[in-house]
Amino acid sequence: MEIYLIRHTTPAIESGVCYGASDVDVAGSFETEAAEVKAKLPARNFKVVSSPSQRCVKLARALFGDQFSTDDRLMEMNFGNWEMQPWDSISKNAISKWADNVVFERIPGGETYEELFNRSIQIFEACVASGEDTVLITHGGVIRCILALVTDTALVDAFDLNVDYGKISGIKAENGQLSLIFRNL
Repeated sequence: MEIYLIRHTTPAIESGVCYGASDVDVAGSFETEAAEVKAKLPARNFKVVSSPSQRCVKLARALFGDQFSTDDRLMEMNFGNWEMQPWDSISKNAISKWADNVVFERIPGGETYEELFNRSIQIFEACVASGEDTVLITHGGVIRCILALVTDTALVDAFDLNVDYGKISGIKAENGQLSLIFRNL
């Protein structure tokens, strides 16, 4: 079986703003980006699950009509009190404290990267167990967590796994083994 991880298209938000779990809309380039994603998907039946964020649901609908479900475990990391704040307005001490222990440090009012990893892997493992070819339409943080698991990358290094807007990563599950087919297609 194969699982495709699709990151939502470019969001309609200024660069430099922390927006994790906030429900940000898509940019004006959406139609073009969605068509590019659709052209890369093989023509076959998939079970499709999307983050409930509008930037993911809009892409799911553009690609698969109404043939998808949503799951909160596919939400982006909750940056709590930092949500919708310009990164340069957040206390440098607070950012340093988080960056020094990025996996386990809880963002005020938000979650830890470990919590994001655990919920991301929980839904991914459920998809693998189903045996169905699956598409997950989600966010960069969720995709990095899943890729970290599949590529045996330490979670602290997962931020180095490049995952661009509107790009697909493919994973094959065969005989109990997971392998990365491609990333950022």
